[in-house]
Amino acid sequence: MSGEKRTNLMYRRQFVKLSGVAGAGGLLALAGADGGMADGGRSPEPSPPAPGGATCPTPSTLCGFPTDTGGRYDLWDRVQVCLGTRTTPPTTCLRTTSDYVVLNGAPQNNHNFLLVPTCRISGIECPFIATAAAPNYWLDAWINAQPGQPSHVVYPNIGLGINSATTRQQDQLHIHLAGIHSGIQTQLNNYDTAITNNPVNWRTQIVPIWGLTSTGMPAPRSYRVLHVSNLNTNLFTLLRDSVVRPTGANMADQALAVTPRLVGNGGFYVLNSEPGLPTPPGQPGGTGTVDFLLAYA
Repeated sequence: MSGEKRTNLMYRRQFVKLSGVAGAGGLLALAGADGGMADGGRSPEPSPPAPGGATCPTPSTLCGFPTDTGGRYDLWDRVQVCLGTRTTPPTTCLRTTSDYVVLNGAPQNNHNFLLVPTCRISGIECPFIATAAAPNYWLDAWINAQPGQPSHVVYPNIGLGINSATTRQQDQLHIHLAGIHSGIQTQLNNYDTAITNNPVNWRTQIVPIWGLTSTGMPAPRSYRVLHVSNLNTNLFTLLRDSVVRPTGANMADQALAVTPRLVGNGGFYVLNSEPGLPTPPGQPGGTGTVDFLLAYA
């Protein structure tokens, strides 16, 4: 669907189940201390539209430069192929819009895809993605993972995720559209009544989740978990304002994942973690990757 215009709000909402918000539960862990900004400071003003037509961040060390190419910028090269400004590397463009392209993940199968911005955005550390000028990439990812789409995730349940700056393999922002391990949903269901729907309390809602490594070995880690009723709010902004700034953390260290909430009034669970996540005694530490939650292979 090359050249497709940005999906309008009514089209989006047919894929997003709007539901009531779950009741807030008790705190599961220690509250983080208040702190100053640690996400790169003042967000840069948007620059003129990129070749794809999207408003993009001003090129910078944090967000990257359009001239970056090769190696860890392979995804950025592939975006430009989809936009018609490059001819290599060979790329299958499942969907191309002014804001993002959708590509196959690796390994290539029917439950492993990537949504990649058409702007040069290095990753979660780029301040632009949390501003009002940025597209709602999470809602776009959810829509593209649904039945009838070229990137329909064929798996019992969908998991969306983005890795931290230190754990990702590519320095171009990409949201994974994948399956989520069945055991993750079961654990979240068990914790449900103790998980908040109030973003102010998100930073204190820390639960241990037993995930899996790529070899199938158990990987217990701790995650902050929040209920949201829909994906109409930019989750990068929510993470910055509810977790990163209040705790004095670094946006570059954050991992973020989304999966449907299968109990109560539905909606979604939003999971966040970082390597330095403060956890109670006896609880596993945090992580900067969503790879323990998502099923790629």
